[in-house]
Amino acid sequence: MLKRTLISACTAAFIGFSGMALAGGHDEKPEASPWTNFTLQNTLNKMPAGNATNGEKVNHQWMCAACHGETGKSPSRNYPSLNGMPEEYTIKQMLDYRDGRRWENYKQANIMVKLAQSMTDQEIADIAAFYAKQPLTNWTESSEADPKIDRLVRKGDVNRMITPCASCHGVHGEGHGIVPSLAGQVPEYFVRTLKAYQDGQRHNDVHQGMSQFTHDLTDEEIQGLADYYAAMPAVKE
Repeated sequence: MLKRTLISACTAAFIGFSGMALAGGHDEKPEASPWTNFTLQNTLNKMPAGNATNGEKVNHQWMCAACHGETGKSPSRNYPSLNGMPEEYTIKQMLDYRDGRRWENYKQANIMVKLAQSMTDQEIADIAAFYAKQPLTNWTESSEADPKIDRLVRKGDVNRMITPCASCHGVHGEGHGIVPSLAGQVPEYFVRTLKAYQDGQRHNDVHQGMSQFTHDLTDEEIQGLADYYAAMPAVKE
């Protein structure tokens, strides 16, 4: 019942905010310089400290829960799970939506742009703190990992200059700082994200790191990585 209610609320929010996005002219893209390590860290340092208790209120007041769930675990395959995301990562994404660094051409992105442009820095910091406080959860039941995918995660591929996913995202997919957690992520969102980096539709990664790493991945490998991480919290060492 809760899942059905959230999906219905998400639909209502989607209709309302997508209309607002279209009315506001999503193609009026702000001009923001690409991040450097220094400018990004300097900007993050100037953000207010987040309050997770207030962030829970923000999650409902701005209808974040409608798409991303009561605790950040998505109730739908259409939206990413945000529970367990590092604070700095969530803050960076909201700033990227707000300032034009993340400007993807689909309706969900339009909604996020309008939300980010409407929220205060304190609200952004609070919602980031709330999601970071929530535990990671798996999206699918654990299954035996494909050895080729497991090797890609842990060892990478020297021949294609693909860095191991675990070297940045952690052995358990936990993420840190501006690097997102991948454990338990919605597989459909995972695939869309990697394809967006691969195709150049998304380019808000610092120094285009993800764009480079995804360039030579096959569709089969991308799906395999999505399935691997969707079940990861249940994977044991």
